[in-house]
Amino acid sequence: MLETTAPESRKVLIYLADLTHTGVMVATESIPLNIGLIAAYANKYLGDAISVRLFKYPEKLIAALKERVPDILGCSNYVWNSNLSEWMLGYAKRLDPAVVTIQGGTNYPFSQSGQLEFLRAHPNTDFHVYYEGEAAFLQFSRRFLAIRNLSGMKEAPIDGCQFLSPGDGSLVSGPPPDRIKALDDIPSPYVTGLLDEFFDGKLTPMVETTRGCPFSCNFCNAGDRYFSKINMFSLEYINAELEYIAPRVSAVGVTHLTLADNNFGMYPRDAEICRTIKYMQDKHGWPMGLLATTGKNNHERIIEATEILGSALLVSMSVQSVDPLVLENIKRDNIKLEHYKKVNAALTKQGRTGQAEVIVPLPGETYETFLSGVESLVQAGASKVTSYTIQLLYGTDYKEAEYRRSWGYVSKWRLIPFDFGEYEGERIFDVEEVAISHNSISFEDYLNIRGFALATEVAFNNYIFREILDYVEDYGISAFKWLRAVWEKRQDFPPEILSVFESFITDTKGELFDSETELRSFYGRFENYKKLVSGEIGGNVIFKHKTLILSQHIMPWLDYITLIAKDLVSNNIVDVKELERAVEEIAEIRSYLQCKLTGILDNNINAEPVHVSFRYDILSWVMAGTGRLRDFYQPDGVSFSFYFTDDQQIERRDAFQRYGTHLLGLTKILQRIASHDRLFRQVAHVV
Repeated sequence: MLETTAPESRKVLIYLADLTHTGVMVATESIPLNIGLIAAYANKYLGDAISVRLFKYPEKLIAALKERVPDILGCSNYVWNSNLSEWMLGYAKRLDPAVVTIQGGTNYPFSQSGQLEFLRAHPNTDFHVYYEGEAAFLQFSRRFLAIRNLSGMKEAPIDGCQFLSPGDGSLVSGPPPDRIKALDDIPSPYVTGLLDEFFDGKLTPMVETTRGCPFSCNFCNAGDRYFSKINMFSLEYINAELEYIAPRVSAVGVTHLTLADNNFGMYPRDAEICRTIKYMQDKHGWPMGLLATTGKNNHERIIEATEILGSALLVSMSVQSVDPLVLENIKRDNIKLEHYKKVNAALTKQGRTGQAEVIVPLPGETYETFLSGVESLVQAGASKVTSYTIQLLYGTDYKEAEYRRSWGYVSKWRLIPFDFGEYEGERIFDVEEVAISHNSISFEDYLNIRGFALATEVAFNNYIFREILDYVEDYGISAFKWLRAVWEKRQDFPPEILSVFESFITDTKGELFDSETELRSFYGRFENYKKLVSGEIGGNVIFKHKTLILSQHIMPWLDYITLIAKDLVSNNIVDVKELERAVEEIAEIRSYLQCKLTGILDNNINAEPVHVSFRYDILSWVMAGTGRLRDFYQPDGVSFSFYFTDDQQIERRDAFQRYGTHLLGLTKILQRIASHDRLFRQVAHVV
């Protein structure tokens, strides 16, 4: 029921922005669901008393502010846009000091001392929401409707909001509003048309099906007790959103969908959601790929739910560490390895990728326990192991000085890739604080872990060289032993590969700064900003150098890793004739992989099928999953067709058009297409 109405001239004008940087491209290309939900909830209760406009791109918001400054300007506050949002609020205040500003988002402390410090450091932010935003912003808007000026707004606390007292500068905090349990009370911003303008061919739709996280991991701000209970949108609500989104987004050529849930696949009804998405795929050809974080428990449900979508959904199981002491230190109870093996076995049977995510340096981890953990995950069947440097986030133990001292943490600041831009002549950079060592991991260990992570990305992940892995395993050599040999014999890298890895270590060191001020000063200089825009510095260093290898040096890299395989296998063979055959078989595998991988990041490659003859039926051998390659020898030869499917062609076009074909664009493609095997040519027998 609407609370009030007002003539058009007295409507409160509200701008809400979930800003993305646009320095070289759209950095965070998700449709702004968050502010859409807040606007939909406010509209439901305040109706004609308010007029709300939504913004994603800073240039559009700047133009709107120049035309008319609103009564209220609200911006999202995440680590990737925090400084941009604060700058935008200040820009609005320079145009009209009477504007009332508010922020909300996860880049905000949970402790009152931290909140006080944050607000003092952000003078353009009059108010900040803590915890969930819809109910808090509604109370904030009600206060403004009654008072209509900043000083009056601060005369008493507002539920869910915090501000500095005008009198003594102390923190004023309203009580937290109850979480919205019946999430359908929030009208869908998609179905109500609030987000229509963002179906622009650049942004990816995001859908939220649940809120909350039952786990209490100490490195994640979702581990706070406030979020422990799970609330859900109804299946009818979700289905209506997907029905609304599918024809609109497919019409503009966007191929992906993001699921905002913390633990998708853990709940019985998630299988039904997957069936709805599958229906959209069949009806509209969308989505071709999904970005989602899958749950770490209830492995049977995860398998059941996700198998409906096949290779479109990368199953991402965040383990962070497998060392028992480390897990105890971070208050985490992982999925059991035997259950994890079952998930990966099911994925492998379906020809799909299973990702394991680890974080370093976690408290108590060492270089050897890290490597041992990766080995355990590879042996458990993970086809992708991704290593992340830990972010020291607000709302976690890692922002607390005493916790850092107890573990000996050393932190640095680095630019978040792509999150920078120049607006109205001012250069704005968004940054993250990360840990680069602690009591049991030195900085040298950190660099070695990062180097090993790059080797894992370009040698193992997505089973990019699966045929080699299968071959060495036939000789009793584990995939991890081969991977570790690839890394530890790096002194034998071909010159161009060695150069890439040396550049990687140089960039890994160079991206770290002692303070945010030092970082801004460095990147703000003309010559360095020019390098930043060109992608020479400041990008995601893992994916930048993975892109360099896969796009420019794939053949020398293939030569090197097949050489490592040959050396390892040779050590297990005594018979000369058997060794000669093994050398011949590995050479065949190398040629087969060359056909499969050529041009995977080349927009100009001839995409027509390529037919090549071999002496071994490598495809049947891989599909069989048993037997040695020699058992698949074909005296008369066998021909394969290496080709891109129609869906792959569509996905490739979308990726190249949205992100470009320069180094930065190709890097973004690898980040956004999580299952990189979707980039490889498919293989079929020529009949």
